[in-house]
Amino acid sequence: MSAYQLAQLNIATLLAPLDSPQLADFVANLQRINSLGESAPGFVWRLQDDAGDATSLRPFGEDVIVNMSLWQGIEA
Repeated sequence: MSAYQLAQLNIATLLAPLDSPQLADFVANLQRINSLGESAPGFVWRLQDDAGDATSLRPFGEDVIVNMSLWQGIEA
């Protein structure tokens, strides 16, 4: 086992509000994609709010969303 883990941070600027028709497919698939990540080999942890994703967390402004995950290592 490695003494290190890998943290991944994704930052995205929204082109439209999360409740817009333009982002409906993205929002509808969040739970499915998050579940795939959680079941992947090497997954350790992911940032989430009370709803189970991180879309309400806006550390970089109202039009920016983030996603962060932690993995056992780069091989994972």
